[in-house]
Amino acid sequence: MKKILLMSVLVSGMLFAEGTVNPSQMKTMQSLEEGMATVQKGFLYNNENVVEKGIKEIKERLTDVDSFLIKNEEDKKFNAPAYAATETAAIAKLVDEMGEAYKDGKKEEALEAYSKTLSRCVVCHKVIRKW
Repeated sequence: MKKILLMSVLVSGMLFAEGTVNPSQMKTMQSLEEGMATVQKGFLYNNENVVEKGIKEIKERLTDVDSFLIKNEEDKKFNAPAYAATETAAIAKLVDEMGEAYKDGKKEEALEAYSKTLSRCVVCHKVIRKW
């Protein structure tokens, strides 16, 4: 019941939000968030298969670079396609490092790579979405 109420509040909020919401972009970002949550659950449950599943989810969505592009009318010098390509490549590398470290039993290194990945996500949202 709580989920239904939460979803209705979320949907109504999105309907009345300013600006245009790109459904493809929203799906990509939600999938990335779900992938990160899955990796975190894998860490908490100490389950390599769950970590691998989350990493796979993240890497599948990182290929959709167009979902990272947002028009930035204020800063004409900002090259959004180059920034998106750089960020997706950096996140993909961190996710690979995270998976390798976890497989090798270096859980602290895997957690550090997770933290760096999340940090890259937040910085991108600050730059692109002007948080």
